Amino acid sequence: MKGETNGKMIRCFVVFFCSLVILSAGCKTKSRNQATISGQFIHAAGEKIILLELDTKSIRRIDSTSLDAAGKFAFRTNPEEPGFYMLQSQQGKVLVLYADKGNTITLSGDYSSFPDGIIVNGPKEAELLEEFFRFTRKNEKKVDSLENLLMEGQERPGYDRLTAEIDSVFKNIWYNQREFEKAFIDRNPASLVSLIVLNYAFGRYPVLSPEEDSVYYLKLDQNLMSAFPDNKHVRFHHQRVLEYQREKAIKQNHPD
Repeated sequence: MKGETNGKMIRCFVVFFCSLVILSAGCKTKSRNQATISGQFIHAAGEKIILLELDTKSIRRIDSTSLDAAGKFAFRTNPEEPGFYMLQSQQGKVLVLYADKGNTITLSGDYSSFPDGIIVNGPKEAELLEEFFRFTRKNEKKVDSLENLLMEGQERPGYDRLTAEIDSVFKNIWYNQREFEKAFIDRNPASLVSLIVLNYAFGRYPVLSPEEDSVYYLKLDQNLMSAFPDNKHVRFHHQRVLEYQREKAIKQNHPD
C-alpha cells in the first residue's frame, strides 16, 4: 500500500513537472514574440501617451497609458513582423520607433521637450531611426527659425533682400538634408529604417523624389526585397517602384 502511494506521488510529480516545463516553454515563446517599449521621463508624472502602429496606408491605435508618479511607463505588443510605431504625447507630438519580435526598446529624457529630448536605446534599427530624426529635427528647427524671420520682417525695409538671403540659407539646409539622406541609405541599403528616410517629407515634399533620385528607390527595392520579401512595408515600396517605372515608360513612349 505504501509503495502504491509512493508510485502515485511520483507519477503526480512527473505530470506536475512536465506541466511546468510546457508552461515555461509557452511563456518563453510568448516573450520572444513580444516587443517591449518602456521608459522613464522627467517632468511627465500623470501625462498620457498613446502607442500607434504606422501601417502602409493608415495609422492604427494600439494602446495608451498614463505615466506614473516617477514618469515610468511600459507597452507590450506582438508585432507580426518588423515595423514602425509611434508614441504620441498628450500634446499631439510624435516619436517614430522601430520594433520587431523580441525587441526591448527603452526611452529616457525630458518629456517637456518631447520628442527632441528623448533618447532611444534598443536594437540597431531603433537607434538608426533615432539618428535620422535627431539630425532631421535640427534642420527642421533651422527652417522654422527662417520662417519666423520672414514673418517678422514683412513690414520692414529691405524685405526683398532678406527674402533672397533666407532663400539661400534654406537651399543650403535642403542640400544638407539631401546629402545626409543619400549617405544614410548608402550605408543602410538593407535596413527597413531607410524606407522612413526615403519617404520623409521635409516641409511639404519628400527630399528624395522618384524622378530625381530613382537610384535610391531602386537600391532599396532590390536590397529589401531580398532581405524581407514578405514584409508589408517592403511589398508596398516594391509596388510603388513598379508604378513609377510604368509611368516613366509611358512618358518615354508618349512624350507629348
